[in-house]
Amino acid sequence: MKTKKAATRLCLPVLLVFLITSTAFAGASGAGAQAMPSISKAIGFLHRIQNPDGGFPSKPGGPSNPAVTSWVILALKAAQEDVTSPSWAPSGKSPVDYLKTCEYPLQQTCDYARLLLALSASQQGTKYRGIDLVEKITSFQQPGGEFLQPAQGEKGMINAHMWSCLALASAGKKVPNSQKAREWLLARQNEDGGFGWLEGGLSDTDDTGVALQTLVLLGEDPKTSPAIKKALNYLQGCREQDGGFNSGDAWKITGANAASDAWVLQGLIAVGENPQSTKWSMNGRNAISHLVSLQNSDGSFNWKAGTPSSLVTMTAYAIMALAGKPFPLQADGGIQFPASVPTRFCDLPSEHWAYEPIMKLVQAKALSGYPDGSFRPQNPVTRAEFAVFLVRGLGWEENSGSTSSPGFADVSPNHWAYRAISTVASKGYVKGKPGGVFDANGKITGAEVASILVRALPSCQTTALAKGPYWYSGYVQLAQENALLYPGFRADQRATRAQCAYSLERLRQLLRLEQ
Repeated sequence: MKTKKAATRLCLPVLLVFLITSTAFAGASGAGAQAMPSISKAIGFLHRIQNPDGGFPSKPGGPSNPAVTSWVILALKAAQEDVTSPSWAPSGKSPVDYLKTCEYPLQQTCDYARLLLALSASQQGTKYRGIDLVEKITSFQQPGGEFLQPAQGEKGMINAHMWSCLALASAGKKVPNSQKAREWLLARQNEDGGFGWLEGGLSDTDDTGVALQTLVLLGEDPKTSPAIKKALNYLQGCREQDGGFNSGDAWKITGANAASDAWVLQGLIAVGENPQSTKWSMNGRNAISHLVSLQNSDGSFNWKAGTPSSLVTMTAYAIMALAGKPFPLQADGGIQFPASVPTRFCDLPSEHWAYEPIMKLVQAKALSGYPDGSFRPQNPVTRAEFAVFLVRGLGWEENSGSTSSPGFADVSPNHWAYRAISTVASKGYVKGKPGGVFDANGKITGAEVASILVRALPSCQTTALAKGPYWYSGYVQLAQENALLYPGFRADQRATRAQCAYSLERLRQLLRLEQ
């Protein structure tokens, strides 16, 4: 049997990379306390620590690492970032350029799988330096259906098998002998319902989360599968009082941590569980809220509270989980994960006047809720938040591939909404305030909402704005004529999340009619 040290050297689960590397360094989006800001802040952190060669280091300031860079590419894919765009090539080289030119040590099965995942996510095909990674991984399959290399000491390596399946699917390939591959994995489930990285080893939450994703991929029905039910029961027993997940018995680490939160969240989403439901909460908290609580002010994520270990890798894991993206991040039409339980917010009954537009925007990933399962429809919206709502609600590419500054003295490249503000400013939809500031944290008013939405209408509809006693009079009139104003509209009062959602969804409908 392999030792723990050997496992971390062999396997892609840098899942537990925090056990090997420790760094010092000193947060909230799709799922967390306004998960959009959380993911955006994390992306800002990755921008700042990216090296001139395009790669990402194991710790800020260090040399680029191919494994870490691969994880970051996957995280950026989950966040709908284009890693080949100029914004991710500040010195002329992107993360993909780095992967293509670095010395990537390909020996273990997980090395091949990780690289294939990264190349597939960035749409770079399946070949690396003359090696077809799909063919290579396929050649590792054994008569029993498992993917591993006995000659590399990988006998019984469950993680090598799982990541091979996920990598092949990520590349749009069917898993060969999928029935045998599924049966082999099912036979490695422990009595407690969990899975470990190695056959015969104790269960851990990280690998159990990955196993759930792999089983669904291989055809296991999460609604009827006894194995998935047992795995979920195991995970429920690994929750901490703060809502997070510990690593399980295999690693004998106390307390919840970011890696376990992230991998479990992806597993739950893959089988259609709602991580914010009462079922997955402890003391009103859940894995999403716990994960968000580990985010530092610079956007990075600690491994555990007060333990800034493997910041770059933990940040990549967190982004994928908060974005709600299980593996494979992209798959062909024949691979379907079950739809997650429809989001239900504890403070948003279906009878709410803005329920339908809110839920449409949630589906479009323009809006999200809070870690406690609430939506808080009456909360005021900041100008920065509205910029993000608009960009994501209308499906625009942030910054349109440009790195130009929005030109506001109070919006630096480190601001969590910098790129969204840049986008709407470059289109002329938002204006600054006296002194050359944007007032990102200022609460947006009804007049500002109306003027921004009107500017986003086709130009033929906005050629003749009516004059009036206020700067916004013409905008409000035109917004009213186009039914863009929310119920109870007051130009001089702060707009709430529900009100902004109503008007933004009206704009989306109008623009669809124009197309």
